[in-house]
Amino acid sequence: MRQLLRAAPLWALTLSAVLFTGCAGHQRDNYIRDRAATVAYEQPLAQLWPEVKTLMDAHGYSWRELPNQYVLETEWLDSGGGTMGPTSSTRYLIEGLTLADGRAVLRALRTDRVQQQVAMGYATDKGNGGLADSNAVGRSTTGLAPEQKASYRDLELELEFFRKLNPKGATALEAEASAKYP
Repeated sequence: MRQLLRAAPLWALTLSAVLFTGCAGHQRDNYIRDRAATVAYEQPLAQLWPEVKTLMDAHGYSWRELPNQYVLETEWLDSGGGTMGPTSSTRYLIEGLTLADGRAVLRALRTDRVQQQVAMGYATDKGNGGLADSNAVGRSTTGLAPEQKASYRDLELELEFFRKLNPKGATALEAEASAKYP
């Protein structure tokens, strides 16, 4: 027991080092993502937009665009679930804007949807305990529970745009974050 008490400061120091480095990693990631959310590109939207579409295509999305505008809305893409459990799907609204100084920004709004299939079957044999409603024998109903949706700005996708569209700027930002949160 006495040896365990002597080793306690060493354990505490090791644990704090592990927690601190883990926290620094999260702080670094958050810093990069938050800074990338404020990025304005020097290139015009006409030059950036094809790359945005290529990236969304690589993620498996199909989309519609508003004519003569830099607005792209994807179709729902299933992202999980099965026949017995809830199904989830995601869609995006990507918007490109030109600032007064001529620089461009890209914004990604993500909407997640969860749907649950529900089914209720009734007994098929009236003789087993009987049913209050004799017309319900052998019937079943199926349907969908009300869907749940959540929308938010997807800073991870915006960071992915930044890394693809401005690799030098992304590398500089990552170096800045590493220096700030070693």
